Amino acid sequence: MSAATVAFLAAAVLCWGLSAFFDKLCFRYFPGSAPATDVFLVRLALTILLLLLPVALRWRSICGVAAGTARIGLFWIGASVVAAMSGVYFYLAAMSGAEASRIVPLSSTYPLVTFVLAVTFLGEGFAASKLVGTLFVCVGVFFLSR
Repeated sequence: MSAATVAFLAAAVLCWGLSAFFDKLCFRYFPGSAPATDVFLVRLALTILLLLLPVALRWRSICGVAAGTARIGLFWIGASVVAAMSGVYFYLAAMSGAEASRIVPLSSTYPLVTFVLAVTFLGEGFAASKLVGTLFVCVGVFFLSR
């Protein structure tokens, strides 16, 4: 991996860690005991508001890319958005009912799903070391959450 890739990965891990911490704080400070649906919708509304300016500034570029993309590509973008947002909702629902120190590690077992799908449907190479490494991560996560 290049140094830039490692830096981006480290930044993503830091941001996701902070995000999970802030998510748990939402349930502590929202009025009453706000249901996960409300937290999700407030988060979604804020995300939309924060993205309006960058989207507006790059609207022509976005339209050009979308117009040049095969319909199946646009379908996969939509599928990615639906899967990611559904995951966020279910994650928030889980966070509202248990400790962050348990939910975050357990929700981090998704690499096993990605591994199986990538090998099965994307034709990515299977290696025992990849499988064992992914399983070690999942087992480690299980022990962290106990």
